[in-house]
Amino acid sequence: MPPQASARSPFAGCLILILALLMLVCLIGFTAWMPFRQATEIEKFTKAAPTPLAVDPIEGNETKVNALVERLEIFRTELNDAAKPARIELTADDLNLAIAAFPQVEQLRKSFRIREITADALVIDICYQLNGRPRLTKDGEEGFMTSDPRYLIGTIKGQPHLARRELALKVNALDVPGSAVPDGFMEHFSTLRLFERYVKDPVLGPAMGQMTRAEIKDGKMVLARVPGENPPETVSNATFQQGSNRFLTVLGIVACIFLAFAATMVIVGIRRQKRREKEGLEN
Repeated sequence: MPPQASARSPFAGCLILILALLMLVCLIGFTAWMPFRQATEIEKFTKAAPTPLAVDPIEGNETKVNALVERLEIFRTELNDAAKPARIELTADDLNLAIAAFPQVEQLRKSFRIREITADALVIDICYQLNGRPRLTKDGEEGFMTSDPRYLIGTIKGQPHLARRELALKVNALDVPGSAVPDGFMEHFSTLRLFERYVKDPVLGPAMGQMTRAEIKDGKMVLARVPGENPPETVSNATFQQGSNRFLTVLGIVACIFLAFAATMVIVGIRRQKRREKEGLEN
């Protein structure tokens, strides 16, 4: 009597499992490797230590500060009347004084300084902190992982970028002495949302939301509201995070390839197993 041909070969199932596990390990490894790769590239054009920029003194400039506060308050009051135009012109000195005096832009002190305003751009010296190489946290630090800071030291050229309820900085050029900045980083760095945290602020939020223009004109930064003019669209996270989204897209593609491969191997294994079982029954 011929033996029952229902025995199943364990090799096909083991091979599928091994290949699936290898793909999963590769996917996890790729995900873990990418931050270190990005950190290595960032280290090529950044510094480990900051070079703080000068901050205008408040002492002795009280008259200028008070005058600037009065002008800004007049502008905010004008914005409340939708039927009338509102406009304020700010020089490089005005902007540097605002960075020194106003708590809303405290994070820019020693890291942003307006060098000049040309016919078409804000020229800004920066010492901008970035996240560097990932590492495990030490005692006293929060969380499991952190990163060592890196500092982008150079000069940017940009323009004020107004979107509904948000004033941002559109970066057109970045000059880092002695280093070349990759295009991929520039895509991520193209829009700095300096006032994102104030979109819901009870004072600054409504003021930004009522403006319809932010531009450079005659060597000054001009903020305005023109009656009947619609404000631009909202700044989206997709625009701000183009560089990050590119990484996520690659990661998603790899994940889809892994899943498709694993599913294909499983289907092939099942069909092969059924075919063998059918052939065994026929014999």
